[in-house]
Amino acid sequence: MAASSRTTTTNATPRRALGALQCSTARTVASIGVRIAIRGTIAGVPDRLLSGPNLMDDENIDTFDDLFEPFGLDGEPRPKRPSTARRQTVPVRSSEAPSTSLAPGPDSRLISCASCGNRNDPNNRHCDKCGARLVRGQMPVAPQPMLRTTAGARALIVLATVVLAVAILALVFNVFGGGGTPAESTSTTTGTTLAVPPIVQLDPIRVECTSELVAFPCTALIDGDPTTSWNAVDGGIGVEITFLFSPPVQITEMLIENLDDQGRFLRNARMKGIEVLVDDLTQATVVTLDDTNDAAQRVQIRSLSTSSLTIRITSGYPGQSYEGKEAFPELAAQDISFYGRPTPGE
Repeated sequence: MAASSRTTTTNATPRRALGALQCSTARTVASIGVRIAIRGTIAGVPDRLLSGPNLMDDENIDTFDDLFEPFGLDGEPRPKRPSTARRQTVPVRSSEAPSTSLAPGPDSRLISCASCGNRNDPNNRHCDKCGARLVRGQMPVAPQPMLRTTAGARALIVLATVVLAVAILALVFNVFGGGGTPAESTSTTTGTTLAVPPIVQLDPIRVECTSELVAFPCTALIDGDPTTSWNAVDGGIGVEITFLFSPPVQITEMLIENLDDQGRFLRNARMKGIEVLVDDLTQATVVTLDDTNDAAQRVQIRSLSTSSLTIRITSGYPGQSYEGKEAFPELAAQDISFYGRPTPGE
């Protein structure tokens, strides 16, 4: 019997513990459901919801352990811990609750609620009293730029600015840096300007031809006599005429004259294409002459210091019969003259 009694007691103890656990859990669930109810923080909640027998008295709950009834495995409830001084909570109606809005100060920027008129902190989005959304003024918008420019326009503006700055610096340097007067010359010459010598006729000291006739020598080209002339055999193609100058000269122009006599002019061959070579120039001057004896034909020469000038005949106008007389096979010219300036310093 004693063994049976111990077995019964041992089996009854877990059942009593399980029953006590279920009862404590029911009380905890009921207490949590009541505490999550709205406590009247929003205006308009009936006063009956803020008080009543269903609400748990805060005076009886200090810690989380107070939500549960202590029990032991032997089924006997454990004594509760002595409670310390408990705080006393007095329910306050929403209408009597003090406003949490900030009092307006001299430097505050409080926002008034459009629904209840309560003044709120400028960082709030909703009213502290009624919960309505606060209406804020329109945020300031940055003004549009006065001038909208593209990358190309900006580059053009920068370039124009640089050019203008360089021009201004150059002007300032010329006016102030140079003293407004031209720099003094370091030359030992006098202050007088040397006069440019006028263009005059230049006389060669000698003339040489690769072809000539005894009766019509090459020297006739520089003697200045209209009654004499020079003739070259076989139409004169490839013949070279060389003029020598001493001292060297600056040749600006050469004049070639055909025969004045019309009969002799037509019956003899005439120079057409020529090349002029000067010893102080690297390139030859190529000229095509006209078939006329009305006036001397001018050939421009731009030499600097010439000692020799050579005329090479590359083509010619063939002779023709005149008044029943046959043409001559020779080439003829009456005179060749030069104009320019003597070389400075010579």
